[in-house]
Amino acid sequence: MPPSSPAASSPLTLDLFFDALSVDRQEPLRDLVRSARRLRGHLAPLVLSVAACEGAVLGSGSTDEVRRMRARVDDYRALATLLSTEVPGLRVLKGPSLAEHYPSGVLRPSGDLDAYVPDEAALWRAVAAVLRTRPVTDVDVTVLGSGTHVHWVVVLRWSAEDPALDPDHRVELVTFAYPGQPGVVPLRAEPPRDQVLGDLLAIAEEAFQRPFTIKDVLDLALTLDSADCPSPAVLAEAAVRYRLAPELLSLSRALHGAEKLASPANDRLLTLLEGDAARESAARRGRESAPQVPERAWTREPCLNSGRPLHGLRLSADPTSRPDSAVRFHTFTGGVLLLCPLGEFLLVETELVDPAAYEAALTELRRLRAVEGERS
Repeated sequence: MPPSSPAASSPLTLDLFFDALSVDRQEPLRDLVRSARRLRGHLAPLVLSVAACEGAVLGSGSTDEVRRMRARVDDYRALATLLSTEVPGLRVLKGPSLAEHYPSGVLRPSGDLDAYVPDEAALWRAVAAVLRTRPVTDVDVTVLGSGTHVHWVVVLRWSAEDPALDPDHRVELVTFAYPGQPGVVPLRAEPPRDQVLGDLLAIAEEAFQRPFTIKDVLDLALTLDSADCPSPAVLAEAAVRYRLAPELLSLSRALHGAEKLASPANDRLLTLLEGDAARESAARRGRESAPQVPERAWTREPCLNSGRPLHGLRLSADPTSRPDSAVRFHTFTGGVLLLCPLGEFLLVETELVDPAAYEAALTELRRLRAVEGERS
């Protein structure tokens, strides 16, 4: 079916994007699209879909770009439904649930799918489901610590429909909700029970990695005005509890500055956040200036006691799920090996790895396999 036109009251218009991207409204649509491509967040398909809703005639290239992104988003939605059904406790943040607040016919682009899992068992079940249903060609594994727990980040990728133009499809599975900022904002393990709160806090958390864009502002604007959004007071309280008041205030101010996105709910949110954001910012300055106390050794894996994130350099062949494989950290003279349901990895702290360390890891892995073969 062809996309329907946005409702007359919808704030999503080309004029909004011309203003947000500082492009003169007299310039052609191609200039607006070029400006959108310079920003992260896959903004171009969003702009093109709004243009189509306003009656613009798109050529074959732009039409196919929107089609490919729509297919990607639909695939992520289907995968989110599958994972949520098969893995108890799994929560997909942002993406599909935020897209529900956009007007009919307008495409909210999504580069990846982010999912929280409550524990390692859920993590490996989710990994197995993705590997079973998607043509995964590459994986990343990161291990990090929080107190006495080991936390995980597992990223699975596969090629886009048009790999020369589009980035890989990407699913990120994590055993925590919000990573924070080392030494300033701690990792927060569990998301709020309410989906909308979890989504909006996830957007605010992005401020630790990148500047906000018009897409983030639209996410807040359209969600705040939705029927399922908690009150500004509840949202502000959650931002305080999750140490994100300064970031949510920054996003709220960006929305307040967009004349075409006037929102009484946001005006109330902005007022509620100002004092709490100032207090959180002051507390952060105090934490940054305080002497750093070394963390206590983890009770689970002594080999990970540095507390720094360790990234897995894959030693085995293409990624496959091994449901019967237990997670094991193996220390040897050349470092630490991770043996897990995704395969075998050398844990490293940097992207650059000495070839000799890689060869030593392969030698140790072969030795372990030989020992296990003798035992069997």
